[in-house]
Amino acid sequence: MKQNVGTEEAIKRWDSFADTYSKKHTEQGDLHKEVFLNPTLFSLMGNIKNKKVLDAGCGEGYLSRMFTKSGANVTAVDYSPRMIEIAKERTSHDLLIDYKQGNCEELNTLEDKSFNLIVSNMVIQDLANYEKAFQEMYRLLADGGSFIFSILHPCFVTPECGWERTDNGEKLHWNVDKYFYEGAYEQSLGDKKIYCSSIEH
Repeated sequence: MKQNVGTEEAIKRWDSFADTYSKKHTEQGDLHKEVFLNPTLFSLMGNIKNKKVLDAGCGEGYLSRMFTKSGANVTAVDYSPRMIEIAKERTSHDLLIDYKQGNCEELNTLEDKSFNLIVSNMVIQDLANYEKAFQEMYRLLADGGSFIFSILHPCFVTPECGWERTDNGEKLHWNVDKYFYEGAYEQSLGDKKIYCSSIEH
């Protein structure tokens, strides 16, 4: 079942899904980000005032805007051109965020040791080569800097996850089939399919 999903295909799929995805995001992200992820991320980051921060895989930019409002100097990258367009549209002129289209696996337009903090929020699982991305994050971090990332947990999303239902549609339990699967797979989001990957050891 292993697939080798290329970056170009992943970009096309995220571009086609960008508007639908972004509609579910407020200035705090979606519900899961607002309730679970944001408090955890900010508790790990501490005070970011005047720090140079990279939002690695910024999507529609909600987290970049939160960082800027907290006093950080923010650069934000995403490999989907449409996501970058939406992020710019949603960012007021008084928030000085440097949005760039770029793949976290190869950010050669950014200089070595440029950032005190790099945050990659629910992105790594969508990359074709996460090890290359980690190497890039290491290259971009200033001495003593921090890299914080979050990824999907397989108890929520696996290649064949979904509700097991009765004949009349009543939910019985959530399937987590292929829990230990490693590699790329398609995930349905609305009427679109995007690629995710389980990190291989």
